[in-house]
Amino acid sequence: MQDITEWFPDFKVSAETDDELMDYFLKTPTVERIVHENRWMIIGRKGTGKTAVYEYFRKSPPSAIGGYSSVALSFRDYPWPIHRLYREAMESEISSYQKSWRYIVLTKVLSTLISDSERKGKLPKDLANAKKLMNKLYGNPDPSLLEIIKSKIYRIKKIDLPGADTTLVSGQLGGLEFEDVAENEQLQRALRSNAFQLLEYFESTLKRYISGNRYMIIIDQLDENWLESEIAEYSKAIVNLLLAAQSINNSPDYRNNLRIVVFLRRDIYETLKFNDKNKIYQDGALEIKWAHDDLDEMISERIRRRAPAELKLDHTLRSAAIFENKTVRHGATPLKHILRRSFYRPRDVIVYLNKLREAHDSSTKSIYKSSDLYKAEAAVSNSMYDELIDEWAAQIPQFTGYLEALQNIGFEIFTFDQYFESIKSIFSTATKTNTQEILRFLFENSIIGQKASVNWEYACTNPNIQIDFSKPFHVNNGLKSRLVLTENRERRKKITKSVTKASSSRKRTRPIK
Repeated sequence: MQDITEWFPDFKVSAETDDELMDYFLKTPTVERIVHENRWMIIGRKGTGKTAVYEYFRKSPPSAIGGYSSVALSFRDYPWPIHRLYREAMESEISSYQKSWRYIVLTKVLSTLISDSERKGKLPKDLANAKKLMNKLYGNPDPSLLEIIKSKIYRIKKIDLPGADTTLVSGQLGGLEFEDVAENEQLQRALRSNAFQLLEYFESTLKRYISGNRYMIIIDQLDENWLESEIAEYSKAIVNLLLAAQSINNSPDYRNNLRIVVFLRRDIYETLKFNDKNKIYQDGALEIKWAHDDLDEMISERIRRRAPAELKLDHTLRSAAIFENKTVRHGATPLKHILRRSFYRPRDVIVYLNKLREAHDSSTKSIYKSSDLYKAEAAVSNSMYDELIDEWAAQIPQFTGYLEALQNIGFEIFTFDQYFESIKSIFSTATKTNTQEILRFLFENSIIGQKASVNWEYACTNPNIQIDFSKPFHVNNGLKSRLVLTENRERRKKITKSVTKASSSRKRTRPIK
């Protein structure tokens, strides 16, 4: 018999390289709802598969996504400080970045339209002129996101639009770079004036020629490269992106021809403040959430693809098919055991499967045992901790202190007062009010939970659960090993008392020699 490690491999944790997770979304309504229900804001926690959906749209031919050609804009290496230079100082906060977003997005759409049109034959005069201008401005007739935003158009005193030759008149500003623009309001005004003049020209050209074409602009990695000191400003920029996307998506000029689809972390969206936020969410958002059966099917699909036929696994058992014991500790299925140590995300399950593979003794020539599940717990806990740091430390520098306070308590079950005393020992200025805010944050992200009826529940398993500061909290089981947490005091006292009583009884009944 083949050992399971010979045919069930390590899986890619990153959605960008996990083709199977991308394929999985074909089995769910997610793709269909984006294409046919005008869902344009895809929200989810890190690790839920947003980027997998983004990659699916990026790689798919138009025939697979409603006739749209996708134009992918990743902000992984985006220079946010440069974008700030495009902010309109005289505009209200709520609209100060909208023109800059329209400039970036519509310039990219037009350049794609020009490339597509050129492949079909000779370009019309207007598109030929626009191509020539882009080549002069950006050094590329089909510029990248960075080439658009970092264009040195602030050097230009005058742009003659339109015209057969479309001339540029240079201001002879030599070697000035964006560092100089950041210190010079006159150069910033030139940058904005030229960019928005180009926007007007490019957009009018796009409207004349977009008919008969369908483009979907997909935008991801908006949480990358944020500087702590600039988070408030970046948030304004994101609000403006959403408002610009909504405006374009609802515009009669672009309806059925152009869609902007934004992929955004749920926690970032929740911090944004703007009018009609809830209305936009109800009308345009699609939140990626996973339930037990979804994750069970995700694993089952991987098993079916790889299991040798001669093994004759019972696939009706779904994910339990690769375990000798169909129930494990506390009568749970293997998957339930895994999910109790997770945030109900594909990434968590995939990490556990990989750690399970490492813990398994391949010399047994078997499928996984329940003992493998338990051996993997410590490594999974360490990985889960590291993942949380990666998810939150950049945005919340104090985040490690939040977890340290849990560790210092030392017990998986704790009260508000215990956490308040612990957090105060780390942050001397902590108050009960901001301690509540910290606990609410931990609660909303399923790092801690509370009892609902007879079971401990978390936001990821019960989105309707409400925090109650008067009741005990429970740390997610996945963090128990890494934070070195033990049973709560009361339970330990009962166990100690029971053991002592039993020992005393044995002493009394011991026969006299």
